[in-house]
Amino acid sequence: MPLCTNNGESEDNVGNTIDLSRNIPRLGLNRMEVASSLGVSASTVDLMVEEGFLPRPRKWHTRKVWLVADLIAAIGSWPEDGNAKGEDADDASAWEMSA
Repeated sequence: MPLCTNNGESEDNVGNTIDLSRNIPRLGLNRMEVASSLGVSASTVDLMVEEGFLPRPRKWHTRKVWLVADLIAAIGSWPEDGNAKGEDADDASAWEMSA
């Protein structure tokens, strides 16, 4: 368990100092974090996975983690809401069938 100091640093079990003020990139998110980042409920995340709009999570023992890179790629492939050609959002059904 890291020991926190007053100067924004932490020390691990073997005496290594960790700068807690350093911005460490998130590589994976849990289900609640995915929901929060998308502005939806956790059950909606489950539905989006079931429908193929989001990838399945990675699993390590009992922990499930979505890779941020996988989420970005999946969301990037979603259809846009309308476009310059005048197509409407109903064209998403054709996209769903191709996924």
